[in-house]
Amino acid sequence: MTLLEKLKQAACQRLPVQLAGVQLRLRLLTEEDYAKAGMAAHLAFTEVEMTPTSADLYERRLANELLLLALLDAEEDKPVFSSVSELAQTLTREQKAFLLEEYLAFERNFNPARMREEDLAALLEEVKKTPQTTRLNDLSFATLKKLLRYLASQPSH
Repeated sequence: MTLLEKLKQAACQRLPVQLAGVQLRLRLLTEEDYAKAGMAAHLAFTEVEMTPTSADLYERRLANELLLLALLDAEEDKPVFSSVSELAQTLTREQKAFLLEEYLAFERNFNPARMREEDLAALLEEVKKTPQTTRLNDLSFATLKKLLRYLASQPSH
C-alpha cells in the first residue's frame, strides 16, 4: 500500500451512532468536505449583513452543512438527508448537538497527536494517586471517554 493510499484510508472511516432508535453512521470528513461545507454556508450568507445574530446563524448553518456530509444511512452508506433544509427540519437542537459531539470525538480519534496507550496508562496512575489532577481539563472528549470506560470496567473493591 502506498503512502497516499494509507492517507486516503482516513476518509473511509465510519462511526456507528444511534439516534432516536435509528442506526446511523458518521463519515470522517476530509479537508475538501470542510471547504465545500464552508463555501455552501458562505453562499447562503452572501447577502446577509454580519451581526452577532447572523454570525451565530452562520455557524449553525456551517454545522448543518458538515453534518449533511458526515451523516450516513448505516445500511446503504449514503447520505441520510438530501439537503441542509431537510436536515434542519428533521433534527432537534439536542439531536444535532449530540451528533456534532459524537462527530468531533470521532474526528479527534484520528488526530495524529492523540494520546498513546503508554501515556494513557501514566495518566491512569496519576488519576489514581490524585483524582483532582488538573491535567484532565486539557484532555479531548474521546480521551476522557476512554479513561471513564476503563475506570468503570475495573472491579470495585
